[in-house]
Amino acid sequence: MLETYLSWYREGRMGESEFRAVTDHLAKFGLSVKHPRQGCGMLLDVVGEQVKLPVGRILELVGLSVGPLWVQFWLSADTDVLCNVRYVAPDTQVLTFVLGGLTEKELEQVTDAVQQLIQRELDRTVALLVDLGGEAADEDDDALVLYGRLPMGPRPDHVQFRTDRLSAVPAVLAGAEVTDLGNGLSAIRW
Repeated sequence: MLETYLSWYREGRMGESEFRAVTDHLAKFGLSVKHPRQGCGMLLDVVGEQVKLPVGRILELVGLSVGPLWVQFWLSADTDVLCNVRYVAPDTQVLTFVLGGLTEKELEQVTDAVQQLIQRELDRTVALLVDLGGEAADEDDDALVLYGRLPMGPRPDHVQFRTDRLSAVPAVLAGAEVTDLGNGLSAIRW
Protein backbone atom coordinates (compact mmCIF):
# COMPACT_ATOMS: atom_id res chain seq x y z
CA MET A 1 0.00 0.00 0.00
CA LEU A 2 1.44 3.39 -0.93
CA GLU A 3 -0.95 5.67 0.94
CA THR A 4 -1.34 6.92 4.46
CA TYR A 5 -3.84 4.57 6.04
CA LEU A 6 -5.50 3.34 9.20
CA SER A 7 -6.51 -0.34 9.45
CA TRP A 8 -8.96 -1.70 12.02
CA TYR A 9 -8.83 -5.48 12.53
CA ARG A 10 -12.05 -6.82 14.02
CA GLU A 11 -12.96 -10.35 15.17
CA GLY A 12 -15.69 -12.02 13.16
CA ARG A 13 -17.32 -11.34 9.84
CA MET A 14 -19.61 -8.32 9.79
CA GLY A 15 -23.13 -8.99 8.65
CA GLU A 16 -25.24 -6.28 7.08
CA SER A 17 -26.68 -5.07 10.39
CA GLU A 18 -23.22 -4.93 12.00
CA PHE A 19 -21.81 -2.95 9.09
CA ARG A 20 -24.85 -0.65 9.25
CA ALA A 21 -24.05 0.00 12.94
CA VAL A 22 -20.48 0.87 11.91
CA THR A 23 -21.60 3.23 9.15
CA ASP A 24 -24.21 4.83 11.44
CA HIS A 25 -21.50 5.46 14.03
CA LEU A 26 -19.11 6.95 11.46
CA ALA A 27 -21.92 9.15 10.09
CA LYS A 28 -22.23 10.76 13.53
CA PHE A 29 -18.65 11.96 13.00
CA GLY A 30 -19.31 13.25 9.49
CA LEU A 31 -18.27 10.19 7.46
CA SER A 32 -21.25 9.11 5.40
CA VAL A 33 -21.62 6.29 2.89
CA LYS A 34 -24.36 8.37 1.28
CA HIS A 35 -23.02 11.09 -1.02
CA PRO A 36 -24.40 14.44 0.22
CA ARG A 37 -25.55 15.61 -3.24
CA GLN A 38 -26.18 12.44 -5.20
CA GLY A 39 -28.12 10.60 -2.50
CA CYS A 40 -26.49 7.24 -3.18
CA GLY A 41 -23.43 5.35 -2.09
CA MET A 42 -20.43 4.49 -4.24
CA LEU A 43 -18.10 1.55 -4.57
CA LEU A 44 -15.00 1.52 -6.73
CA ASP A 45 -14.73 -1.14 -9.41
CA VAL A 46 -11.53 -3.00 -10.31
CA VAL A 47 -10.21 -0.08 -12.37
CA GLY A 48 -11.10 2.55 -9.75
CA GLU A 49 -14.25 3.88 -11.38
CA GLN A 50 -17.20 4.82 -9.19
CA VAL A 51 -20.21 2.51 -9.20
CA LYS A 52 -23.29 4.25 -7.81
CA LEU A 53 -25.53 2.03 -5.71
CA PRO A 54 -28.22 2.50 -3.09
CA VAL A 55 -26.62 2.59 0.37
CA GLY A 56 -28.67 -0.45 1.42
CA ARG A 57 -27.19 -2.47 -1.44
CA ILE A 58 -23.64 -1.55 -0.38
CA LEU A 59 -24.41 -2.62 3.19
CA GLU A 60 -25.86 -5.87 1.86
CA LEU A 61 -22.78 -6.61 -0.28
CA VAL A 62 -20.44 -6.03 2.66
CA GLY A 63 -22.66 -8.26 4.79
CA LEU A 64 -22.47 -11.05 2.21
CA SER A 65 -18.64 -10.91 2.18
CA VAL A 66 -18.66 -11.30 -1.60
CA GLY A 67 -15.04 -10.19 -1.67
CA PRO A 68 -12.98 -7.14 -0.90
CA LEU A 69 -14.90 -3.94 -1.59
CA TRP A 70 -13.77 -0.33 -1.86
CA VAL A 71 -16.43 1.86 -0.23
CA GLN A 72 -16.35 5.65 -0.40
CA PHE A 73 -17.16 7.50 2.83
CA TRP A 74 -17.95 11.17 2.28
CA LEU A 75 -16.78 14.06 4.46
CA SER A 76 -18.32 16.51 1.97
CA ALA A 77 -19.56 16.44 -1.61
CA ASP A 78 -15.95 16.81 -2.79
CA THR A 79 -13.96 14.95 -0.12
CA ASP A 80 -14.04 11.22 0.36
CA VAL A 81 -12.19 8.61 2.35
CA LEU A 82 -11.75 5.27 0.63
CA CYS A 83 -12.32 2.25 2.81
CA ASN A 84 -11.25 -1.22 1.78
CA VAL A 85 -13.51 -3.73 3.50
CA ARG A 86 -12.18 -7.29 3.39
CA TYR A 87 -12.57 -10.55 5.23
CA VAL A 88 -9.41 -12.45 6.15
CA ALA A 89 -9.43 -16.04 7.35
CA PRO A 90 -9.57 -17.42 9.94
CA ASP A 91 -12.20 -14.99 11.22
CA THR A 92 -11.25 -11.33 10.87
CA GLN A 93 -12.86 -8.36 9.15
CA VAL A 94 -10.46 -5.58 8.15
CA LEU A 95 -11.48 -2.01 7.39
CA THR A 96 -8.63 0.04 5.93
CA PHE A 97 -9.26 3.77 5.60
CA VAL A 98 -7.02 5.52 3.06
CA LEU A 99 -6.13 8.93 4.49
CA GLY A 100 -3.97 10.44 1.76
CA GLY A 101 -4.96 13.87 0.53
CA LEU A 102 -6.86 14.88 3.66
CA THR A 103 -6.22 18.13 5.48
CA GLU A 104 -4.89 17.94 9.04
CA LYS A 105 -8.39 18.69 10.34
CA GLU A 106 -9.98 15.99 8.15
CA LEU A 107 -7.30 13.48 9.16
CA GLU A 108 -8.05 14.20 12.81
CA GLN A 109 -11.80 13.88 12.17
CA VAL A 110 -11.43 10.44 10.56
CA THR A 111 -8.93 9.21 13.14
CA ASP A 112 -11.16 10.34 16.01
CA ALA A 113 -14.19 8.65 14.43
CA VAL A 114 -12.37 5.34 14.04
CA GLN A 115 -10.87 5.54 17.55
CA GLN A 116 -14.39 6.09 18.97
CA LEU A 117 -15.65 3.17 16.88
CA ILE A 118 -12.91 0.95 18.28
CA GLN A 119 -13.83 1.93 21.82
CA ARG A 120 -17.47 1.14 21.09
CA GLU A 121 -16.50 -2.25 19.63
CA LEU A 122 -13.54 -2.97 21.92
CA ASP A 123 -14.71 -6.50 22.65
CA ARG A 124 -14.44 -7.30 18.90
CA THR A 125 -11.28 -5.27 18.19
CA VAL A 126 -8.08 -7.15 17.47
CA ALA A 127 -5.78 -4.28 16.48
CA LEU A 128 -5.43 -0.84 14.97
CA LEU A 129 -2.55 -0.03 12.62
CA VAL A 130 -1.68 3.42 11.33
CA ASP A 131 0.91 3.96 8.62
CA LEU A 132 1.46 7.66 7.99
CA GLY A 133 4.13 7.06 5.37
CA GLY A 134 2.26 4.36 3.47
CA GLU A 135 5.28 2.08 3.42
CA ALA A 136 3.96 -1.15 4.95
CA ALA A 137 2.30 -3.81 2.79
CA ASP A 138 -1.14 -5.35 3.47
CA GLU A 139 0.31 -8.85 3.67
CA ASP A 140 2.87 -7.68 6.25
CA ASP A 141 0.11 -6.04 8.30
CA ASP A 142 -1.94 -9.24 8.16
CA ALA A 143 1.07 -11.34 9.19
CA LEU A 144 1.72 -8.98 12.11
CA VAL A 145 -1.84 -8.93 13.42
CA LEU A 146 -3.12 -12.40 12.55
CA TYR A 147 0.00 -14.52 12.93
CA GLY A 148 2.27 -12.46 15.20
CA ARG A 149 5.07 -12.23 12.60
CA LEU A 150 7.11 -9.05 12.42
CA PRO A 151 7.45 -7.60 8.92
CA MET A 152 10.88 -7.84 7.32
CA GLY A 153 10.38 -4.44 5.72
CA PRO A 154 8.76 -1.24 6.93
CA ARG A 155 6.34 -1.45 9.85
CA PRO A 156 3.27 0.69 10.50
CA ASP A 157 3.96 3.89 12.43
CA HIS A 158 1.43 3.09 15.16
CA VAL A 159 0.33 -0.36 16.31
CA GLN A 160 -2.28 -0.93 18.99
CA PHE A 161 -3.52 -4.32 20.17
CA ARG A 162 -6.35 -4.99 22.55
CA THR A 163 -4.55 -5.29 25.88
CA ASP A 164 -6.13 -8.60 26.86
CA ARG A 165 -4.90 -10.15 23.58
CA LEU A 166 -1.20 -9.34 23.98
CA SER A 167 -0.36 -12.85 25.13
CA ALA A 168 -1.52 -14.12 21.71
CA VAL A 169 1.33 -12.28 19.94
CA PRO A 170 4.52 -13.05 21.92
CA ALA A 171 6.81 -12.72 18.88
CA VAL A 172 5.49 -9.21 18.25
CA LEU A 173 6.25 -8.23 21.83
CA ALA A 174 9.87 -9.49 21.79
CA GLY A 175 12.06 -6.42 22.13
CA ALA A 176 9.08 -4.08 21.92
CA GLU A 177 8.09 -1.25 24.21
CA VAL A 178 4.49 -1.82 25.30
CA THR A 179 2.41 1.04 26.71
CA ASP A 180 -1.02 0.41 28.21
CA LEU A 181 -3.15 3.28 26.93
CA GLY A 182 -5.69 2.80 29.70
CA ASN A 183 -8.59 2.39 27.28
CA GLY A 184 -8.35 -1.35 26.67
CA LEU A 185 -5.63 -0.93 24.05
CA SER A 186 -1.85 -1.11 24.29
CA ALA A 187 0.57 0.65 21.95
CA ILE A 188 3.57 -1.29 20.69
CA ARG A 189 6.83 0.25 19.48
CA TRP A 190 10.04 -1.42 18.34
